[in-house]
Amino acid sequence: MSAIDYAAALRDALYDPNPESSVRRTKDLVIRELQDVDPRLDIKNTEYFNHTFSPDLVLSWPGVAKRLKRYVFLRLPDSPSYFAEDVETVSELHPIVYGLDGGTDLSASLNAVSRFSRENNVLVTDVHGIDRLARNRKTRNIANLVSSALIRGGRGVMDSVGAETLSSTVSDGFEAARAADAEVTASAVQALDSYLAPAQSQQMTQFLQAVWISSQGRIEGFPGPKQLSGEIGDESLEYLLQFDPINDPEFWRAFGASVTVEQLSRLKVTDAPANLQYLVTENLDRLWSRQMKVATGELTLGSEAEIPEWTIQRESLCLRGSDYFAFFAQNAANLRHIKSSKAYGLTMTEIRQRSRGIHLRELKLRTGVESFTVEAEGSSSVLEAESLSALPGSYLAKTRVVRATAETPGGQEVNCDFLERDATAITSARISLEDWLGSALPLLWDIPRETTGRPSARNEQEEEDR
Repeated sequence: MSAIDYAAALRDALYDPNPESSVRRTKDLVIRELQDVDPRLDIKNTEYFNHTFSPDLVLSWPGVAKRLKRYVFLRLPDSPSYFAEDVETVSELHPIVYGLDGGTDLSASLNAVSRFSRENNVLVTDVHGIDRLARNRKTRNIANLVSSALIRGGRGVMDSVGAETLSSTVSDGFEAARAADAEVTASAVQALDSYLAPAQSQQMTQFLQAVWISSQGRIEGFPGPKQLSGEIGDESLEYLLQFDPINDPEFWRAFGASVTVEQLSRLKVTDAPANLQYLVTENLDRLWSRQMKVATGELTLGSEAEIPEWTIQRESLCLRGSDYFAFFAQNAANLRHIKSSKAYGLTMTEIRQRSRGIHLRELKLRTGVESFTVEAEGSSSVLEAESLSALPGSYLAKTRVVRATAETPGGQEVNCDFLERDATAITSARISLEDWLGSALPLLWDIPRETTGRPSARNEQEEEDR
């Protein structure tokens, strides 16, 4: 429905001659409108309506924010003074007070509580303000964040003009932060502080700062409260990853400068959210680890998941394929709890097939109880070494490759263990996820070489459908 449709429908519902039908229709319309703003909302419809102390609706959120609840009070503002008294009565709960438009101009009633509602973290709005937030989220990626933050912790009066101004100001602010434009970014920070309670304002400002720093802006010049570590808090990052898909590569590229594999491994994020795919994909060359381990595993029969896809499981960042899980960690000790089934090494045929396009510097071979190492000379591949080619074919047929030292596309080296199915960076090297995917993973597991860990088609299609 459009704003006019919602307003007309509410008026019709309020004047329904059947009291029970009027209450049911009115609350159903408000619920639908709130869910247009944030589809992830869980909304409990209470038995009350226009009650002095008891809320009409209770809002909660899944995942990390599930413990957060916000009450909604529906009010029929007969006069500005009575409306102000109603708002003051419930202000200690920091709720949303929704003025029901029964054909009366609500502007005077809303203006009467403008200062009080902001000072007491109460969001006062009406059908027109909520509908504007809902429409903005369909046209602006960042506006989605703002609209949801308002429902969780908005304050002050939010009519249609205020909703449009806030959404455009903050969206412009994120664009400005990418260019380290202090003036426009400062306007966004001020708007967030004005319309959001401290917790939500701090979270959104953290996101702005992350984009600012990634664009080569100095933290000293950021026009707002500064998070000196430059890191995004775990709870804020969890919230963002499980939020509606934000199909904005530049945003995720900028945001990724403040994120590490170690932090991602700590998060409590379920399934494979689209925003996790975007974040990792846009920062494959930036996110790094020192060890990778591959474990066997198959998707359950009938699973609709597209693969590969990034997940967070077993306290690790993980790339999930159709028959494998590849885990990544900045510290090798962080993967000790992950066990993979023992392997017997690769045959010479398998190592040649898997290493196409990958430079191998050294191989450790085993035949029965005998082991020996073959090294490459100069820039040639070890597979071209004279000492290897001189071995009889019958001997090589019995040989297993148990370890290899491979060069990544970025020019660093990793040791791949084909018995343990893991790979480790040599010395203190930091190996980007992009390099792991281009070297160690195709060596450790027989996968299509086009595998890159890009977002799944399922998630991209979901975003297009929106």
